[in-house]
Amino acid sequence: MSDLHNTLCWDPETASATINTEAVNPSPAVFLATHAPLRIRQAAVRGRDLIREDIEVGEEDVLKDFLTRKADTGTLLMPIVGDSGSGKSHLVRWVRENIRDNDKYQVIYLEKSRTSLKAVIEELLSGVQDESLDKLRADINSFSSGLDETALARRLVNALNEALAATSPRDMQGSARSLAGPKGLATILQDPYIQDYILAKGGFIPTLASQLLNNRTAGAPDRTQGFDIDDLPLAVGDIREAARIPATLLGKMISSPDLQSAAVDLINLHMDTAVGSVANLGGGRLFEAMLQVREAYARQRKEIILLVEDFALVQGVQRELLEALTEAATREGKQRYAPMRTLMAITTGYFRELPETVLTRVAAATGGHIYDLDRVFSKEDDGGAQITSFVGRYLNAARMGYQKLEQAGLQTVPNKCTICPFQKSCHEAFGSTEEGYGLYPFNESALKRMVHSVAPSNEPWAFVPRTVLSNVVRPVLIEHAREITRGEFPSKRVKERFRTASIDSPLSTALEGEIDNVDKVSPDRRKILLEFWGDAPSDPSQIDSAVLKAFDLQPLPNNNGMPRPVTKPNLEKEIQPPSTGGLSPSQQRRIQALEDWTQRQEVLPQDIAGAIRSIVADTVFRRYDWSAPLMRELSRSALGNAWSNQATVVSIEGSIERLPGTDRAPIKFTRTPVNSQFFQSLYLAKEGSTEARGEHIRRLAKIADDSRSKLSEAIVRHMEISDEELTIGLRASLIGAALAGKAAPKMSVEELLAVALDDGATWRRGDIALRTDGWRSLLEIHLGGRRPLVERLRAALGVAQGTGAVQMIDAARVFPLLRDAQRTWTWETPEKLPSWVKPAVAGFGSWNSHVMEQFDALALGMNEIRKTFAQDESGPEVVKQVRSALTEAEKVGLGPGQHDQLRALLASAESADWRAVAALEKDINAATSSDDPRALDAVLLAVAPDRGAALMTISEFLRQADQWLSSALAVAARRSDTSGDAAVTAMTNVLGDWTSLIETQGNNV
Repeated sequence: MSDLHNTLCWDPETASATINTEAVNPSPAVFLATHAPLRIRQAAVRGRDLIREDIEVGEEDVLKDFLTRKADTGTLLMPIVGDSGSGKSHLVRWVRENIRDNDKYQVIYLEKSRTSLKAVIEELLSGVQDESLDKLRADINSFSSGLDETALARRLVNALNEALAATSPRDMQGSARSLAGPKGLATILQDPYIQDYILAKGGFIPTLASQLLNNRTAGAPDRTQGFDIDDLPLAVGDIREAARIPATLLGKMISSPDLQSAAVDLINLHMDTAVGSVANLGGGRLFEAMLQVREAYARQRKEIILLVEDFALVQGVQRELLEALTEAATREGKQRYAPMRTLMAITTGYFRELPETVLTRVAAATGGHIYDLDRVFSKEDDGGAQITSFVGRYLNAARMGYQKLEQAGLQTVPNKCTICPFQKSCHEAFGSTEEGYGLYPFNESALKRMVHSVAPSNEPWAFVPRTVLSNVVRPVLIEHAREITRGEFPSKRVKERFRTASIDSPLSTALEGEIDNVDKVSPDRRKILLEFWGDAPSDPSQIDSAVLKAFDLQPLPNNNGMPRPVTKPNLEKEIQPPSTGGLSPSQQRRIQALEDWTQRQEVLPQDIAGAIRSIVADTVFRRYDWSAPLMRELSRSALGNAWSNQATVVSIEGSIERLPGTDRAPIKFTRTPVNSQFFQSLYLAKEGSTEARGEHIRRLAKIADDSRSKLSEAIVRHMEISDEELTIGLRASLIGAALAGKAAPKMSVEELLAVALDDGATWRRGDIALRTDGWRSLLEIHLGGRRPLVERLRAALGVAQGTGAVQMIDAARVFPLLRDAQRTWTWETPEKLPSWVKPAVAGFGSWNSHVMEQFDALALGMNEIRKTFAQDESGPEVVKQVRSALTEAEKVGLGPGQHDQLRALLASAESADWRAVAALEKDINAATSSDDPRALDAVLLAVAPDRGAALMTISEFLRQADQWLSSALAVAARRSDTSGDAAVTAMTNVLGDWTSLIETQGNNV
């Protein structure tokens, strides 16, 4: 068997030339060599429906029934129904090859490759010479040679338009009446704009025109059943480009499915008329011609056998042809026409569209039964023997080649395996058919799985011969031949070509994981081989060692590094679900869904994907230590969507993820068996099962640890606490503290940190009366939004016990940020302002101007004070002088009118800190003497500090005292001039001294 290693027992080019997917293409020798018994069932005709019966027959039964069944009218129409590729044409070809030549029959064979109207007419009229028939042949020749496809398509549209224009509303029902007559559907086909759409390449009418003129080429698709809704001009670019009447009708049709269906039926009903008109077959010429043919063979006492490989090939002449085929052979008791037996391959859908009269005649002539080739196997009857028998014959033909098969003749089919030196070992490893044909490079398991894979998804048990040949046998023998010789088969292309069908079990993810761990050379090829050739065993050693060697794979080693013992797979095994540890049915379904997610490429259900995302995201959050950056621990809810259980955080390939941003998810899982096993363990652990594997729990912990930086990024992004954003927040906090008189430039970083993290709840400016309206308004706004600002700063820069209050600040992080924040005390609103900063800085755009405005107000107030208070005088002495003057004045009746208020101010001024005046004056002088007298940082040193209530008290005291003294002096002067009172004179002297003091101080200001 080792000599079969990487070996081909066929030539790819010969295989390509020998294996044809169309029954008509191979020579009789190749056809009979590859013919496998068909699975044919009877079906009862019930009106337009087919009722499949559990009665299986063979080709011989069909042939006997076809040739011997008596029809009362002398005409038998026996349809062979089935979907495209089911073997209908193959059965018709087999019947042809098995009808013996004799004088009784005149066989007319319509091959599906000869689809042109000329070829069909020539074949139908062959063998009969008549002047009228010759004229018909000449007309058809002229038709075929005188038109190209484009011209014919346009003539077909025009002929169809004429046929539709001749219809009457009386022949319609309901809304379909609007389609009849010259202003109905005909006007739509007549409109140049809409006609261009109908004549576009790929449409039904251009395709039909091509098929009427040309024979079918190899690989060309089957003819369509007829005009379809998709062929209607419903998607025409701009309906307004059409004329008014067709545009109006087309608009109604677009919004009415019933009208669309009626339009399709009407077009198909008159398509034959249009073809007949264009091909000069109108007026029943083909019908009459076929009757003449039948008359001619009746005179020769022959029975006509008409074999039609595809009924669609007579499209355009079907109605007349069917009428001629079913016309009774006898009239008025005398045989006039030759009897006819017609065997035609027709799709099930096409059969249901046959005229009612034809269906009735079919049912009457066949006893109400026809033959159905749509084969669907089942779990109980998986068709293994029939599939291998069918494919085995083609494998043998590929090995022999068409030339040797033709040389052998029709009586015997040589078997290449009989002369192969590896026959015994090869057949033991890969299997063989009952006829003795080896299945290499397939085996029965691989064939069944591949057949299931290429079957229609809604009918995975279906067996479609043409599909099996074109999508299974030919690709492996031809396209994958080089991979076999290079030891690269089965490659990933095999898996891509043959997806696991829903009725087949894939390899378990556990087994794939084991292979990945052990096979370090070709794990992917081994998986494919085990699934298809090994029928997805539970043990990777359950594959014939000869199969491994043939495809250049070695047995897997055991724990000691020695090859594991290899056993053959049990091809009769039942599909076993993965172990689920006694879980409930719903839990088992979820585990199976996780298997199918990778092994069948199915979409992961939302509830399972959500559970996995929740486990992973929550684990990452719980293991986060809040140390990078060091900050207060937050609750999960505080992060919102920044670290949710959605696909924007944990993305799973193959699940439904419609949210924007999933492509940027910080944690992503690809669709792999390893991840399927991991998810299964997570789900089992969540459900409290002991089946969860320890390595998967450790992997979850590692994912959480590896995702710390991603969670940090998400936290920083969501909380808006990057270094840049925190610097903005700290600057806003410092400026707010300056507004409240708690911060100013040149304070130490420690002092600034204390005020920056103070929420300002107890802050009250003592000098609020000295503040401008703008300053007071800005302060009020800031204090209203300061608390959330400071809370965010504390949370981002502090450490707490759990989610409690911050107990400690990360100085190593905050000091550099704070230094950066206090480099400038101006405010320029950044392009991206954190949302938690915005409430506290509303109005900060005018901060710089408010600072300068406040500076000017303080300087003006300082000037007013210096008018009545000299720099070299002490405040208490001034108070003493005023008090003395007030006492003397009261003695002579010169006291102020509001002396109680002045006395109250005397008391406040006496206790006031008069050093505040000098301190403010010093700061103002420092600001004005700086290099830039309007530099904000220098001005802020004078403006920001809280000067307390003393300045306002002193200013008010000096103002009222000055007003009283000035008034008292004037009164005293008048009294001394008129009365000469000694007491008044004494008072005047005291007041004069005070006035001199004021004037002196005023000069010093």
